Amino acid sequence: MNGSFAIELENVTKVYLSREDEVQALEPISFRIHSGEFVSLVGSSGCGKSTVLSLAAGLIRPTTGVVRIMGKDVLAPSNRVGYMLQQDCLLDWRTVKDNITLGLEFRGLKTEKTESHARFLLGELGLAHTLKQFPSQLSGGMRQRVALVRTLAVQPDILLLDEPFSAVDYQNKLYLEELLTGVLKKSKVTALLVTHDLEEALALSDRILIMGNRPGRIRRTLEVPEELRSATPLKARGKPSFRPLFNELWKEMDR
Repeated sequence: MNGSFAIELENVTKVYLSREDEVQALEPISFRIHSGEFVSLVGSSGCGKSTVLSLAAGLIRPTTGVVRIMGKDVLAPSNRVGYMLQQDCLLDWRTVKDNITLGLEFRGLKTEKTESHARFLLGELGLAHTLKQFPSQLSGGMRQRVALVRTLAVQPDILLLDEPFSAVDYQNKLYLEELLTGVLKKSKVTALLVTHDLEEALALSDRILIMGNRPGRIRRTLEVPEELRSATPLKARGKPSFRPLFNELWKEMDR
């Protein structure tokens, strides 16, 4: 397969089994994401968005079809993939310094060099002064920034984002979007975001994949115009094309 694709799903289905029943979460679904691309996955609740992320992360296996990361079949979680959730999942008994290196420890990657890089990222996100503080001393937005540093510290090629900013207030959400896109553009990390926030999807993405109701399928792909892609998330919201595209997305979701 083409090495320029960071994520590939090829005719993937997923069926969850129980003692009484089986539930088809995904119909055959196929898409490819180029290296360095930012793609959002939107759709109604229960349509299979988080299932797609779990498949890409190697947390679950497809019932049929193939999932590839950087050209290789996904058989288990990969060190090349970072996963950020809605909850920050910080350990309250560890300082910020020890929280941001947790992923490095789990993967056996903690060295003086990688720890220094984690501290550098913390500074890039404006939190260098929090190294010795504990999570309970931080605001919600600050905790999410620490969680983002922890995820990026392992230097993943791919970042999977499951509604990471939905639990913070609107002002912090905008601030975190600006920080995230800035870091990703510098590092050229590929991102796949699951979100219910259509504005967020439009402001952050190169492409948006719109999923239909369960069993999930890709109903449509929306290419985000250069006018929005080249702007920061905040400035993108003020561009002339933003509102018409948002309305188009909204109508598509309402079908």
